[in-house]
Amino acid sequence: MTSVPPTIAAEMALTRQNIALSVIKQSAEQGQALAKIINDTARSAPVSGALGTNINTSA
Repeated sequence: MTSVPPTIAAEMALTRQNIALSVIKQSAEQGQALAKIINDTARSAPVSGALGTNINTSA
């Protein structure tokens, strides 16, 4: 088994950490974009004056 010099091992660890953080950041950004799409869609939905005025109490 070959031993990796400590400086190279540290660089490899930092690279892996940067990749992991990049993936997490991208995932969070995608989640925020999806939330914005849902929010925009909900705000642009037509509002009805009759919405919620007819309640079926026998159900």
